[in-house]
Amino acid sequence: MTSAVTSTFLQACMGQVPVRRPVWLMRQAGRILPPYRQLRAQTGSILKLFKTPDLAAQVTLMPINMLEVDAAILFADILTPIEPMGCQIDFVPGPVFAKPVRSRADIDALRTIDPQAQLPYVLETIRLVRQALPPHIPLIGFAGAPFTLATYMVEGGGAKEFTHFRRLLHADRGAADALLDKLTEVTITYLKAQIAAGVQAVQLFDTWIGALSAPLFEQLALPNLQRIFLALEGSGVPRIYYANGATHFLDLLPKTGADVLSLDWRSDLGQAFQRFGRHLPLQGNMDPCALFADPPAIIAEAERILTQTQGLPHIFNLGHGVHPDTPCDNVKLLVDTIHSFAP
Repeated sequence: MTSAVTSTFLQACMGQVPVRRPVWLMRQAGRILPPYRQLRAQTGSILKLFKTPDLAAQVTLMPINMLEVDAAILFADILTPIEPMGCQIDFVPGPVFAKPVRSRADIDALRTIDPQAQLPYVLETIRLVRQALPPHIPLIGFAGAPFTLATYMVEGGGAKEFTHFRRLLHADRGAADALLDKLTEVTITYLKAQIAAGVQAVQLFDTWIGALSAPLFEQLALPNLQRIFLALEGSGVPRIYYANGATHFLDLLPKTGADVLSLDWRSDLGQAFQRFGRHLPLQGNMDPCALFADPPAIIAEAERILTQTQGLPHIFNLGHGVHPDTPCDNVKLLVDTIHSFAP
């Protein structure tokens, strides 16, 4: 981690409390910015943005240049490695699979991937961004966690409860395990390729993990998460795990082996530090909808979280992605409030 000395973000990931609290804004922060919307309108396709390194690098850098956050996150999608596995995906605007993965035969037909050969545009985007970033701004790579990827693949797109995958795991546990095993291997390979290309931290996003009960999380998802973080242990970069809707099995999250736990807005950070101990860095967790309040309320909510976590290894972040219609001025106000905070 060559930037560890100068980056407050990486210091916080390592459990060191920086003088200035680092902030970044989850994935999708760029989509609230007018230049991104113009670029999206010009290209006419989000897939073209993902697959064109020059454009993807531009979008990655926009939150750094316009919002002054302390870390950049790669512009890609959590489903990026799924297409070369053999799944046709379109975005209309959300992901839609031409053929959901519903049977053992479908799962057996899925391919493992070679990121160098099949996802070269992602790796080239990483190299372009690293060349453009100041030395003190790290680049974060990411992937979708196996359970979240599986829910999309089996459902055939987005859903509220992802009942198709939950039906599969109860009706044919062997098939569900086989799918998660294959996705775990793909995720490890994909993140290792991102690290080799130059990212300085990686985050695993488990957007739909809250659909599982605590026993099923421990039996079904946790072993695969442990495999991923163990495989990346010697990579020299911080490993972050974001678990959305996981308040009912919060105590199990430290068992994943992640260096940093990212919590959604439903969790109380003060209580989480008490449960996990003061040594484990936490990331989060302001409600993204709080950014629709008036400026004094935004400042008050940010300062509440900052006061609650003062002196602890904390990375300020939203508790989920940025809503597309969030006012840019309010997001900039949040970043400035965090950077100027003095208890």
